[in-house]
Amino acid sequence: MSSLWTPSGEHLVSPVDQAGEPGGDSPDGVLGGGEPVTARPTAADIDPETAQAMEEQLRQAQEQLISMPAAQVVMNHLIGLFELAALHLRRDPPALDEARLPIDAVSVLLDGLGDRLPESEAVATALQQMQMSFVQASSQDGAGPASAGPDGAGPAGAAEPE
Repeated sequence: MSSLWTPSGEHLVSPVDQAGEPGGDSPDGVLGGGEPVTARPTAADIDPETAQAMEEQLRQAQEQLISMPAAQVVMNHLIGLFELAALHLRRDPPALDEARLPIDAVSVLLDGLGDRLPESEAVATALQQMQMSFVQASSQDGAGPASAGPDGAGPAGAAEPE
């Protein structure tokens, strides 16, 4: 059984089949080892020592986060959005609809925060390059304006190359 870490702790998760039902490939909810799929554990199922260790890890992560300038945290998220868009654009074929959202999110943040972001000019330049990559991927994919933004020019008003 897999687990998923969240700020509130680690949770066991069971496989999900194509229909979204627990139990993976097995129609009767039994995993490959013949083990029935059970509900994920609750806080009552976690021993006190593990719960205390998880709370301490969460506290340390929160302290580390608040010790950083907020602008740096926002920039880290912007970088993550750029990386997400690039991953979708590098797929074969490019996942244009999936790439558009993180590109547009960067655009909205940059427009709204402007000079409050460190290196906002560098972010604006990187955004323009990512928008151009989107336009190029759109034309190579043959998707054309149907996959572009509302103005037909790609995400968040990306213009065609001049």
